[in-house]
Formats: sequence, structure tokens, C-alpha cells
Amino acid sequence: MDDRTAPPIVGVIEQVAAQAPDRPALIHEDGAVGYGRLVAEARGLAAQFACAGLRPGDAVGVTLAEERAAIPVSLALLRLGCRQVALPPRDPAPVREDLATRLSLVAVVGTSPLDAVGGAAIVVPDLEAAAREGEGPAAPPSLAGDVVVGTSGTTGRPKLMLADQGQLVHQAATLAGYGTVFHRQVPFDSNYGKRLTLRSLVTGGTEVLGADLTPEGLAELCARHGVTRVHMPPQVAEALFAAGARIGATWPDATRIFTTGARIPQALRLGLQQRLGCGVHVQYGATEAGMVTIAGPEEHAAHPDTVGHVLPGVEVILVDEDGRPVPQGEEGLVRIRSAGAIDRYLDDPAATARHCIDGWYQPGDVGRFAPWGALLVAGRRDDMMTLGTIKILPAEIEAVAEGFPGLRDCAAFPVRAPALGDIPVLAVVGDAGFDAAGLLAHCRARLGLRAPRKVVAVDAIPRNAMGKVLRQQLAEMAR
Repeated sequence: MDDRTAPPIVGVIEQVAAQAPDRPALIHEDGAVGYGRLVAEARGLAAQFACAGLRPGDAVGVTLAEERAAIPVSLALLRLGCRQVALPPRDPAPVREDLATRLSLVAVVGTSPLDAVGGAAIVVPDLEAAAREGEGPAAPPSLAGDVVVGTSGTTGRPKLMLADQGQLVHQAATLAGYGTVFHRQVPFDSNYGKRLTLRSLVTGGTEVLGADLTPEGLAELCARHGVTRVHMPPQVAEALFAAGARIGATWPDATRIFTTGARIPQALRLGLQQRLGCGVHVQYGATEAGMVTIAGPEEHAAHPDTVGHVLPGVEVILVDEDGRPVPQGEEGLVRIRSAGAIDRYLDDPAATARHCIDGWYQPGDVGRFAPWGALLVAGRRDDMMTLGTIKILPAEIEAVAEGFPGLRDCAAFPVRAPALGDIPVLAVVGDAGFDAAGLLAHCRARLGLRAPRKVVAVDAIPRNAMGKVLRQQLAEMAR
């Protein structure tokens, strides 16, 4: 499934349906959707879209709030050979209009004329009719269908890239090895969410749908449907940890937690495992490179920066600023090569030159290899602070602060000073009576000149949808 000669995604799913049509592909509040039904819906929707004038290679936006409909629509567009991009209803109109213009959208699949953007035609899917229309023979699915994904960066205009069908399901078998009944607490119309769903379907797995669940509701859903792995951003993991005393006894032992998208504090990893009695797995990767490593339950205590061993089929090297490999044990810039990685951005040659280098993808992360072979990621080069001649990564400060009594969340960020450079500051969310002066002294004793010069209390640490800290917003708040 990792090259252009592999069967198309929909073709593999149709093979699963031919062998086990009643196997649940999706479980939602109204019941289960078998593979046979899902394939019929995708075939019928592809026929509907063709009748509406869509052709292979057309760029099509998708604006559907209901995931039960969005999943077969995505499969139908892949089957037809279209290029699809998510236009989530929650996104501001200017963001959606900008995507429509950049990609020259031909149509938008939605439920209302109000979903149309950029002059594109609106196409309304009929799921029930599609299920009836798609039961007969159909032409082979296309391999040309792909997905436009955008970065979930913390600032600026999203960078766009193409994910072909091999890239979309890269490492599907790896995740299936951790269990084939899964649930995600990220939306399907996100890059990460769509990849998780497609990886499940090509391996014959079952996805349990459900959104906006409380910790108690999530525990109940996992127990009721025998969920073996649940994927979530860091903020959901933090909410589970906070509720651990209430739900620890009800969390199923067989349900593993997978989290990704930002640095996951060591205390959170270990605390979740202790409170819920289940395995916690931390994934490291990038929108542009897919999944690179997984740190399992036995690895979290080894080092606060560990993200685990590099997965089979993925290569990682560390280089200096000039692109030369660094000696073993020294920090360098991470470079990734795999079948899941991109080789360019769509309309940003400057970003392509900066990140796609000699067949490698360079995300801008700083890391090193531990003596036992695991990759340790210290943070992003772009986040690095320079105080005089001292280089400071926010993660250095955050790792020391985490676990301090009464501290619930924290993030380090720079405040610019003309004479000194970057002054490190630590934003904190603390319980009542939290000792900010004590935390400052704690950091100074362990970090010396790298310690924050000030602790600022905030109601919440600003993050994007995948949990990445919005450090620029923190600096603006401080100013």
C-alpha cells in the first residue's frame, strides 16, 4: 500500500467487503454499518457525483458536519479519482474561500447552498439512494484520487500538500497491530482523523464514532464496544487524567490510549497509566511525513523527551545547520524519509526548499538518539530562544516545571528585549494557592541561566486543534 502500483484504497476496502460484507466498518449511535453497505454507498455516491459533472482530477471541497456521511463521501471521491479537500463548517468563511481559490475548486459537497464557496457548484449527496444504486457492478476504482491536506501550524497561512493513496494509509498495519476496534477524539475532516479512518478500513478494522464526549462518556463508549485503542489530542488526555479518580475503575484495561500532536509531558504519560490502568502510547510524526515513531508504556520513564524507536519503513537522520550528519548522541535537526512523506508543497516553493531536501523531509524539530536507540525530540528550532549567546528550547523549561505542586499546565515562550534577545517567560495554569515564586526558584535551581525570568498566570494555555502551543499568542498576552 505504500507505492503508486499498490491497489487503490477503495479497491482494498471492496476486497474486505467481498470477504466479509457484514463485518462492521463503522459503529455509530444508530447502529453498525457493514463493509458491504459502506462500499455500496461509496459506489452509489461516486455515480451521483459523476452525474453531477465531476470528473477524475477535479478539485472538490467537502463541507459535511455528519461524519457518518462524510466518510462514504470521501471514499466516493477517491473512487472517482477526484482531488478532495476538507472545508470544515467550523472554519471561518475567509479561510474556506482562500482554500477554494488556491485549489480552483470545481464543486463543494455539502447539504446547503450556503456551503458553496468561491463560485464552486454545490453537490448534495443522497446516502440512502446511493446505498441502493451502488449494489450492482461498478467500474474499478481509481488510484488517481488524492487528498489535499494543510498544516496545523501555529501561525500564518496553512501550507498545502498532496497526500496520495499510499501516503494516506502508510503504517496502517502498524496501528492495526495495536487493535482493530478503534475510536478517535479528533474530527474526520482533519488530516490526522482522515488518515486514522482510512488506515482502519484498509485493514478491515471497526471504527466507533462519537464526538464531544465527557471522560465518563468516553470510558463508557470504549467499554460498550470493546474499543482496543483510542486516539486523542493532548488536551483530551489531560482531561482524562484530571478525571482519573472518577473513571479509573470504569476504564477498560484493554483500551490503549494514543496521543500525538504536541509534546506530551512525562508526568501526564505516567499519571494516565497509573490512574486508568492502561497502556499509553505517544506517536511522533508530521502532517508532511506521517507516523515516524511510537513510544510505548515501558519507555515513558526513560526520558521526558522520548518519542520511541523509529518504525519499520521509516528512516531518520540528524543533521547540523549545514546538512551534515551529527555524531551519535549529539543534537541535530530531524530529517525523515518514508513512503508516507511528501516531496513538495503545492504553492509554496520557498517552504519546499526549506523543508524538502535531497529526498528527506525536515520538519524543523531538534532531536538526538538516546544510547538505547530511541529518538528524543527536544522541541522545534523555530521555538528556540536566544538569550545573549545561550540557546534555550521551551521544552527544557517545561520539563523542569512539570510535576511542581499545584501546576496544572505550562508553556514557555520568549519576550523580545533589544539588548538581551529572548527573555524566557513561563505561562502557568495553577490550582488555588499555587506558589509561583516557589516554581521560579525551582526552575532557577535546576536550569541556572536557562530558567524563566518570570512566571505569568493565565486561565488556559492557548493551543491549536492538535494541542500545539500558540507561543506568539502568549507573547502578545504578556505584552
